[in-house]
Amino acid sequence: MPKRETLLKTLIGVVIAAATLWLTFRNTDWSELQAVVSSSSMLPMLLVLPLLAASYTFRILRWRVLLSHLEVVPYRVLTPPVLVAFMLNSVFPGRIGEVARAMLLARKTRVPFSSGFATVVVARLFDGLSLTFLALLVMASMWRDLTGTIRSGLMLAGAGYIVVLLALAALRKWHEKAAEILVSPLRLLGLRGPAVKLEGMLLSFAAGLDVLKSPRDILKATAFSAGVWGCLTASVIPVFWSLGISYQWYTAPLVLVLSGLGMLIPTPAGTGTIHYLLGVVFPVITGVPESSAKAMAILFHASQFLPIIVAGLIAQGDGLRKISLSP
Repeated sequence: MPKRETLLKTLIGVVIAAATLWLTFRNTDWSELQAVVSSSSMLPMLLVLPLLAASYTFRILRWRVLLSHLEVVPYRVLTPPVLVAFMLNSVFPGRIGEVARAMLLARKTRVPFSSGFATVVVARLFDGLSLTFLALLVMASMWRDLTGTIRSGLMLAGAGYIVVLLALAALRKWHEKAAEILVSPLRLLGLRGPAVKLEGMLLSFAAGLDVLKSPRDILKATAFSAGVWGCLTASVIPVFWSLGISYQWYTAPLVLVLSGLGMLIPTPAGTGTIHYLLGVVFPVITGVPESSAKAMAILFHASQFLPIIVAGLIAQGDGLRKISLSP
């Protein structure tokens, strides 16, 4: 990705983050918020780190399964690219960490960039489907309490993941035919050169989707995805304990669902958008006092993203400085 484009996206993300932070905290009673924070206990927050570590362990194991038909890659080789990718995604908008992840893998192994990137997309698809499943659970449990806007947002996100799933399934089963259909709009516009280049990339990308042919590997990847999101769900509960927020069984998944919606808007680490959804929308849905919800938004966001930023900085070494974010 060109530096100018990256800078522009970052600036747009920062502006959106600033605007949504202002919307979140513009009517805040700071004395109430300070009282909530002062009465909190940070001891339960110590439980977040091992749960996050376990979630990333499951991510790496899942990626190893998805890569197994291309090359058997040791766990220690996969760990730095995953940590660096999530660190970049936590600092810059636009998911540029996914590109860096595939490039770092290509530098350390014989896996081509396009095929490696395909497995990254499949891994993120598993995340998307897992989050969609959580959203369905929340919707089933809280349908009467959800506003029409939130219902529509959840259903739209689920429909989007289904469309992506169908496109990937078509590309896996009918490599050449599906790739030709996907680039046909470019050919109709007379852009033959870009169409040929994109078609070649899609065919290479399709090689990374071959893992979907193995039911055993799909089951393994599904089990590891359950581990990822089970740990993430559990990592929300210490935040509730710390702030003394009462919760139902579906409240922690709701936090993840709202955070996932916030991440769809390109701000660094969902800053601002996550705070708005958790600090303003969450109390409307659950009845949690707004001051407690805003304190929860701040604490949850920091506990989820600061550790991976630190871990990514430690893991990057010299690798990140030696690559360009252009495949």
